[in-house]
Amino acid sequence: MNYRDIDWNQLWLDEQQRKSWTSKKKKDWDSRAASFAKRVADSDFSTLFIKMMQPDPAWTVLDVGCGPGTLAVPLAEQGLQVTALDSSEGMLAQLQLRQQEAGVTTITPVHGSWTDSWHDLGLKKHDVALAARSLAVTDLRQGLEKLNRWASQKVFVVDRVGPGPFDPDLFHAIGRDFQPGPDFVFTLNILLQMGITPRLDYLQFDQKRTYGNEQEAREAVAWMVDDCTDLERQKLRGYVAERLRENNDGTVTFTRTTPVKWAFISWDV
Repeated sequence: MNYRDIDWNQLWLDEQQRKSWTSKKKKDWDSRAASFAKRVADSDFSTLFIKMMQPDPAWTVLDVGCGPGTLAVPLAEQGLQVTALDSSEGMLAQLQLRQQEAGVTTITPVHGSWTDSWHDLGLKKHDVALAARSLAVTDLRQGLEKLNRWASQKVFVVDRVGPGPFDPDLFHAIGRDFQPGPDFVFTLNILLQMGITPRLDYLQFDQKRTYGNEQEAREAVAWMVDDCTDLERQKLRGYVAERLRENNDGTVTFTRTTPVKWAFISWDV
């Protein structure tokens, strides 16, 4: 087989069926919006992303899968006009709370999804389109083509590297198999087959996180596993406890074996 004949999009679709974790539905994000907003607020993801993005204050930005405003709010704080698109009303409610707290007025929230007609939603072409950790699409090539059509200058995508935010050791500890599913390698190859030559860099996070107490640390990792049995919850507690260190100020630090790593992919339109 010639490598040019490989259908990377079909491979991506096939790998999606093998992954161990379940893609979240709209109702899942609605119910988890508040806890998710708290978790990402404690992360330095937005700082690292914006440093690598180097935004121009004159840009208009379409943030697809904006969540609770992880990027929309700090971009608006720098003066950018941001259209924040998300399918979850719960996430958009968290975005509006954060927007009010930050005192920014340049974010336009839009309730919609990847599969909606963005024309019907009234979306205009923006200078920049981005999808950061939000490629929750049924067809990756169609999603990437859509981002490319709605941008006039640049596109930014953040995709998983290997397990991404998931902790394979946690799955192993509770006795579950872990298959991460397709990662950025598929995204890069699909872009190349679309005639796009992307730039690639990486965002890597510290393997250590500090929490107020053990329960907080346990809740921070429990989101990875759905429908835990009583035995699995017991094993999860043990896994977290083994990796905690008590600090002098009463907080605890959790250390995971594998770092969290994301691919930062960008291209000019």
